Amino acid sequence: MITRLYVDNYKCLVNFELHLDELTLLLGPNGVGKTSVLDVMFALRRLLSGEAKVTDPDVFPARTLTRWQQRDKQVFEVDVVLDGDELRYRLEVEHQERGRRARISLERLESNRAPLFEFKMGEVHLYRDDHSPGPTFGADWSESALARVPPRNDNTRVTRFLDFVRKLIVCGLYPANFQTESTTEDPVLQRDARNFSAWYRHVLLERQELVPEFTKALQEVIDGFRGIRMEKVGLDTRALMVMFDQFGERYELRLDEISDGQRALIALYALVRLVAGQGYTLFLDEPDNYIALTEIQPWLIELADACGEGVPQTVLCSHHPELIDYLGGDRGWVLKRETSGVTVVRPARELAVEGGLKLSEVIARGWEQ
Repeated sequence: MITRLYVDNYKCLVNFELHLDELTLLLGPNGVGKTSVLDVMFALRRLLSGEAKVTDPDVFPARTLTRWQQRDKQVFEVDVVLDGDELRYRLEVEHQERGRRARISLERLESNRAPLFEFKMGEVHLYRDDHSPGPTFGADWSESALARVPPRNDNTRVTRFLDFVRKLIVCGLYPANFQTESTTEDPVLQRDARNFSAWYRHVLLERQELVPEFTKALQEVIDGFRGIRMEKVGLDTRALMVMFDQFGERYELRLDEISDGQRALIALYALVRLVAGQGYTLFLDEPDNYIALTEIQPWLIELADACGEGVPQTVLCSHHPELIDYLGGDRGWVLKRETSGVTVVRPARELAVEGGLKLSEVIARGWEQ
């Protein structure tokens, strides 16, 4: 579980620190940095999966520097607890020649301040699980050297951390972009979930036994829903078909023939039901978009019940009153931009007022200012 995130000199996040629980809600007006928090986690997952270089558009290009700062270094820290092991990952990115080039000047993983891995000024220092020194060698400054460390029987703590980061799902659903047909089985869900069908194909291979309960949950929230299947429409191509039973008639629709709200519900329940027990951490941006008010709470209850068990951790960004009132009091953090432009954070419970007003009503009236 991620317990702490520190970000400096990234967009509006300057000397920014956020503490996270098993289920955390980030709230606040538009433009205060909620999505920027998710952007950082998405970039770190891409970097530590070995999929991208530091200057790639969705990682840490120069345009992510805080515009009103004159500093060229970005700093990121993530504290993680895995099976009782407290780990801290630190990344420092230097931008050179007014943003034309960038490099990783420091990358470090440690446990209780004792090193497990360090990349500094172009040189890698490996350490064993007991922190004793291992090999030293040069590496590429433009990508994560930690991502290239192969698993060994004496670096299991590094391997565990990398496996954890690679199982981050960072997503803001955009159902209109969902692709019905897929030619691959994708283990990673894209940022807007456009590859949901390909991801679902992969999940079917891994967790077929969870599909009946997933189907049952959807039957309770989508009128007439009966199930989902992948239909072969080409040599390697499958189309995601949704089955309905209404007025005594059974029929099928392609994923792109159902509503955006129905697509969103299918994806949201898949993210709770089908990833259960696989160690995935969810970062979801406004999951309440596209779905009706009566549909939010059943999914939210499912998610809350799963967090800490089937789903180790979830972080949500939302403006919706239902999420704010359900989670905000104990698990919410309010983000706010200071007059300097810097984002600050404070517990949502500090917004409580006498008289019993709901937290969403307090926020709607502007009293959080």
